[in-house]
Amino acid sequence: MQRALAARAGDLAGTVDIRLSSPVVDPGWLSRDMPAFRIEFEVFIANLGRPLHDRKVASYLPNLLSTSFKPHDHRPSEDKPIDVFFVNITPPNSKGFVSFGPHQWNKRMYVRRARCVVAEVDSSLQKTHGDVYMHVSEFDYFVEGTPPAPDPAVIERELQAMDAEKQAGIRQVIKEAGIERIAPIVQYLTRTSVEDLRILVGIAEPPPEYRRIAEHLSEIVEDGATIQIGVGDPSAQMARLGAFDRKHDLGLHTEMIAPGIARLVDRGIINGSRKSIHRGKAIANAWSGADPEDLRIIDDNPAFELYDPEYVLDIGVIRSNCKQTSINNALSVDLTGQINAETVIGARMINGTGGAPETHTGAFLCKDGRAITLLPSTALNGAVSRIVPQHEEGAFVTIPRYFADTIITEHGVARLLGKNHRERANELIAVAHPDHRDELRSAAKRLFG
Repeated sequence: MQRALAARAGDLAGTVDIRLSSPVVDPGWLSRDMPAFRIEFEVFIANLGRPLHDRKVASYLPNLLSTSFKPHDHRPSEDKPIDVFFVNITPPNSKGFVSFGPHQWNKRMYVRRARCVVAEVDSSLQKTHGDVYMHVSEFDYFVEGTPPAPDPAVIERELQAMDAEKQAGIRQVIKEAGIERIAPIVQYLTRTSVEDLRILVGIAEPPPEYRRIAEHLSEIVEDGATIQIGVGDPSAQMARLGAFDRKHDLGLHTEMIAPGIARLVDRGIINGSRKSIHRGKAIANAWSGADPEDLRIIDDNPAFELYDPEYVLDIGVIRSNCKQTSINNALSVDLTGQINAETVIGARMINGTGGAPETHTGAFLCKDGRAITLLPSTALNGAVSRIVPQHEEGAFVTIPRYFADTIITEHGVARLLGKNHRERANELIAVAHPDHRDELRSAAKRLFG
């Protein structure tokens, strides 16, 4: 449906506002300027949307998933109406109910509020459990939306436009990841490096510092904790690197998951036996972030349940869990503990907040919880410290310093809770890269005495 709409760009009168939540395909409006469409991102800008946002052709909606419809529901005169919502759904069951597959997110929330809902019926979507159903009477139009099988000829045409070295690299990625994971992003192969493609499909070899971060994380996560884990590096690598392998009776209450998490449920490491709510169940908004093996485990498995973000990410719900432990990423942290997970080089956004503000805050407020932030100590091959004296002008603060808790780099664990600015600076300098510590000590002396 997106491609059909984009194809009508020349026929449309006026401008159509398009709101995208973490785009994974490009109908045309992300790769070239199309004046008929005004693009707005929410939740994640993602790799595909970043160039458009960099050119300031698109904008970003700063909201929280749990409260994103507050203006629509309670201040409609101050909000834009939702005229048409495009969504993909499963075929209806014998009672006329459909669900949204493994990537439910806020789709039900939009269906309930949009003036018109057009649904693509996709028979390839997996069956999920939890609070996932809606009746066909709640939709306005249906179209067939099952994606075609991957066409090797299309990928081969893209490969032929590349030099021999890149061709060989991408053919190896296809061999390792499978053609099904490459087909949806085929139009980006020519302008994506082999290294970035390996990261995008989740087969990149984690750098050595991620392994050390996983070791430190393993020391911090307690048995019986209910965990939330963000997608993105380094958190996406933690399950694969064994950070939870020696744990017992973990629970899962999360926005989405990282590769390998479903296998931890299958192995009984995550069993939810000590959870305060939804005992024995793994709870999420979406199973996005799962790899193919995870999705095979999740398919029609009642141990895994999905709920809407306005419930899962409600801070009061999160804080009610047993030992709720959030595990999210950052791009930089300043010496007072302010956490930036959105911008680089000042105000350049490379992603949105996702559910980090809610999951971090909920874990922080949980009486026996912990809010953990992961980041490598440096960027640009060690040239730049991610522990900084102060954030650059224009940088966004995703988590304010009074909610800062535990920061982990490959060099150790900084415990910030209950510490003043000078003490926090000392903790953070101790986990910064040794090459940058002298500079950070001088800055801390200047800032805090």
